[in-house]
Amino acid sequence: MDQTSSGRADLRATQILDAVSAVTADLELESVLGRVVEAACDLVDARYGALGVVSQDGNGLSAFVHRGIDDETAAAIGHLPAGRGILGLLIEQPEPVRLADITAHPTSYGFPAHHPPMHSFLGAPVRVRGRVFGNLYLAEKRGGDVFTQTDEEVVIGLAAVAGTAIEHARLYDELSQRERWRDAVLEVTTSALVGAPLGEVRERLASFACSLVDAEVGVVVGPHEDGLWILAASGLDAPRHGFLPAPEGPAWGTLLEGIPVRSDTGPVFGARPSLWVPLRTGEEVVAALGVAGASPFGDRDEALLEGFAAQASLVLTTERARADLQRMSLIEDRERIGRDLHDTVIQRLFATGLSLQATRKRAEAVPDVVERLDRAVDEIDLTVKEIRATIFALQSSGRAGGGLRSSVLEVVEELTPHLPRAPRVRFDGPIDTAVPPAVGEQLLPVLREALTNVAKHAEASDVEVELSVDATGLTLLVSDDGRGIPDRPGQGLGRRNLDERASRLGGEVHWTPGAGGRGTQVRWRVPLAG
Repeated sequence: MDQTSSGRADLRATQILDAVSAVTADLELESVLGRVVEAACDLVDARYGALGVVSQDGNGLSAFVHRGIDDETAAAIGHLPAGRGILGLLIEQPEPVRLADITAHPTSYGFPAHHPPMHSFLGAPVRVRGRVFGNLYLAEKRGGDVFTQTDEEVVIGLAAVAGTAIEHARLYDELSQRERWRDAVLEVTTSALVGAPLGEVRERLASFACSLVDAEVGVVVGPHEDGLWILAASGLDAPRHGFLPAPEGPAWGTLLEGIPVRSDTGPVFGARPSLWVPLRTGEEVVAALGVAGASPFGDRDEALLEGFAAQASLVLTTERARADLQRMSLIEDRERIGRDLHDTVIQRLFATGLSLQATRKRAEAVPDVVERLDRAVDEIDLTVKEIRATIFALQSSGRAGGGLRSSVLEVVEELTPHLPRAPRVRFDGPIDTAVPPAVGEQLLPVLREALTNVAKHAEASDVEVELSVDATGLTLLVSDDGRGIPDRPGQGLGRRNLDERASRLGGEVHWTPGAGGRGTQVRWRVPLAG
């Protein structure tokens, strides 16, 4: 070997060593892929280089890392290669390919608009543990030459080194993801155990879901017959909390079937790739956890997010059990308060009233005093009546089969998470004894529809519910301080539903502005006689 050839060999050996050092110097997978492409271009003096990652089904490319084409040109070209033509040939037949002119090959697919011209080509598969991970593509050897046999051998050697580096990077990436998964589960579990509000726990679920799969936005949604409830959201351009009129889409596939769903578009995230997984309490799917990003999610992302959701479901189940215990404790407290009110406060008021009535007889000669005593006795009677109504509400709320009052409170509790605050509820009259079952069956859907309308459209900060029964009938009054009735109110399904249920019982419904012209007041009244 002459001195010139020896110098070239030494230079090539140095370049190979430098390339190997560069490829193995990082553990971030995306960075490793970029270093592999750069090293390959430097070793064989190629103007353009790329590494295409073969998709899970082996029929195309799931990722494409390229060098040599600037960002402006890449944006003008548009979509990255899908794995056709010569690129597809390497996927189907993972063996080295070296061509003097790529355009002359029978399988050449041609180039899209704005793509730079390419002729000389060199490709080689990159294997990880014997399986093809992707392919190295090199084009346009500088100086107008073609790639040589030596170039091919060097690239094959680099591909072998790259396979080892990629394997290490993937292991490191998996370890990092597992650590993030563990930290996310621990954080969410801790939040629930220390008694954080359910809304806060959901927000953390959405946030950690984004970080686990490198998503841009995450949400937790619940079902509604006319669409979805956005219960929590995190990330860039996250949808607003509240009702979303989306009666179909990928989120519904998860809510109805209880399975993960991947999609390229949908009503929640728009034209962005999304991934949805179910959230359960026991066997029941109660919500869906969804994420969206700039690129489609893979099998690994799905498995990671589904596992996280399964752990989060255990947290939600624990949270529900804890809420049930708190509810039982609250019922016991209400029972105790009710007994105290009845045994102490009402008895004292009765005694005071009797004393005032006795005093009235002695003061009959002074009309002004008699009038004041009568007013005081009337006020005591009214107070006793209100306390009795409060005792009844305390003892019936939260009980299964506790009567219509209890059912009304359950509907209010069901919709409270979707309202700005818990509505104030008032009862007046013999609700549980005077209202026939047929009327009660119509009342509860009307209340649910009225509160749902407030959550969907009113943008209110305060809501009141009043249910009263007298000798003429039953009246349900739902008031809010929101944006009020529009100038041209629609005749949607909800309004027609309230009208039809009132007409069915011989009653009526009125939609009027609230107190002071602010907000909306829905008055639904039906007779009880007959």
